[in-house]
Amino acid sequence: MPESSPTAGWQRWLPWLCGLAAFGLAAKNLIGTYADLGIYLDVARELRAGGTDLFRDRDPAGPWVYPHTAALPFVALLGLLSDTGARWAWCALLGLGTALLLRDTARAAAAAGGLRWWQWLVFGVLFQRCIAQNLTHGQLSLWVGTCTAAGIVQLQRGRDATAGAWLGAAAALKLTPLLFLPALPLMGRTRAALAMATSFVVLVLLVPWPFCGTAEHLRHLGDFWRTITESIAAPGDAAIVRYGAGPSVRGTLDYLLQARPFDRDGRTVNVLDLSRTALTFVRGAWSLLLGGLLATLFWRARRHAAGERLALQTSAVLLATVFFAPLVRVYHLAAVLPAFALFCRGPHRRRDWLWWLTAGGVLFALTLRQKKLLGETLWRTFDAGGLLHFALVAMLLWFVRESRRDPPHPT
Repeated sequence: MPESSPTAGWQRWLPWLCGLAAFGLAAKNLIGTYADLGIYLDVARELRAGGTDLFRDRDPAGPWVYPHTAALPFVALLGLLSDTGARWAWCALLGLGTALLLRDTARAAAAAGGLRWWQWLVFGVLFQRCIAQNLTHGQLSLWVGTCTAAGIVQLQRGRDATAGAWLGAAAALKLTPLLFLPALPLMGRTRAALAMATSFVVLVLLVPWPFCGTAEHLRHLGDFWRTITESIAAPGDAAIVRYGAGPSVRGTLDYLLQARPFDRDGRTVNVLDLSRTALTFVRGAWSLLLGGLLATLFWRARRHAAGERLALQTSAVLLATVFFAPLVRVYHLAAVLPAFALFCRGPHRRRDWLWWLTAGGVLFALTLRQKKLLGETLWRTFDAGGLLHFALVAMLLWFVRESRRDPPHPT
């Protein structure tokens, strides 16, 4: 059996071993500390008590930015366990999510030809931090990635209803996977789009209703809608993106082209100080360019066999969620791991400078971006200076170029 097959022996047990290690890392960081998990547990208590704006800015932790249905698992944990018990249970769930995410990332890659063991090693070196930051923060984004990867695998297997249900669950936890909704019909998977829309509506609009009551449920929906629209209409004033340096278009250009603080201490990293009008124009032009590249990748993928086609098209959607989301942190990139695995099939020739340049950028933006290793100045500059954004743009260019090739044969 090919070693790249998802049923190969080492690929059966390795995700679960990684999940066990993830449980240990999460417990080390989350038991006895506040972290993002502390926000989730506070929101769960407030949801049970009622009468509170869940989406307010929680200084210095920041706002809760998920639909309130995402708080229900934490309500259940606190209903069954103590605060400490709920933390241990969430650590176990993060370990389970890690195992399932890695398993389904491998399955998604296998449908497009698979990776050899050394390519998986490259994947681990370059992108392990996308999982690790979820574990150190206790982030819900890990399960967004897990649901997204499960949906992609079911899509590749032709199980559209199940795929849509998983993708709808991912969107119910965090809105950015909703980009799959218009993309699925363009992939010829209208049934999956309908299942995704149904799953999202049920989970966001119906499931919380009996737990909250009509008045509270509608108030939470209104507060969430206000928070999201404010982040789009007036990002400079919205708590969700006020200090939003990251790999999105807004999180890169706003901090490179405007004298705007990227943290609460007022530090800035900018090469120009454009007016708001000029910045809007540059951001719009850059977004159009990236949108054109994503559309080119999506369109070119049609000439490939089904497994490769879906892998490339879903990679285009996943990269779009990074570029166009209002706020992106490294832990959000757990949902993009199927695309990152596809990137790790390269380079296809020794002097593939675009691949090596991209991999080097990712290496310094993720794996090596450590304060003790680089010093605080470089550590902060690599984040707010847009290194990860431009590395992901280079990755998109690599995908667009490689989409012209014939699909690789399974190894």
